[in-house]
Parts: sequence; C-alpha cells; structure tokens
Amino acid sequence: MEDQNVIEHLFDVERQAAELMADAQKEYDNRIGAVREKANTLYKESYEKIVKEEEENLASECAKCDSEYNSAVESYRAEVGSWNQNKEAFNSLLTELLFNK
Repeated sequence: MEDQNVIEHLFDVERQAAELMADAQKEYDNRIGAVREKANTLYKESYEKIVKEEEENLASECAKCDSEYNSAVESYRAEVGSWNQNKEAFNSLLTELLFNK
C-alpha cells in the first residue's frame, strides 16, 4: 500500500510539473507574441516613414528634372528662333541637290 501511495505521489508531482510547464509555455507564447507585435508595429512605422521620405525625394527630383528639361527646351527654342533663315539659299541648295546632279 505504501508503494502505491509513493507511485501516486510521483504521478501527482509529474502532473504538477506538466501543468507548470504548460503554464510556462503559455506565458512564453504570450510574451513572445506581445514582443513580436510591438516589433512588427515599429518596423511598419519605420518602413512607412522611409517610404514617405523617399516618395517626397522622388517627387522633388522629378520636379527638378522637369524644370531643367523645360529650361533646356526653352533655351534651345530661343537659340533656334534667333537663327537667320536664308530661304533663297536653302531652296537653291535643294534644287541643285535634287535636280542637278
């Protein structure tokens, strides 16, 4: 009978140890979940901040490139517009090249 009590006591100790391990695992999972959620939130905030900054930089650089392009085109148009056009010489050159080989 005493052997049976010892065995039952050992089973009780093992059951308590299993319950303690299960509780510890639940606590671990809860803590890890909370930390993971916090890390994911911080990552998302940082990521969105960087994306916003990069989009602003892109928009700024695009506006700068557009401005430079428009300035270059206007400068070219002004230069071409100021050239002296000699239509008679051009027409005579075409006539000579096309009809008088």
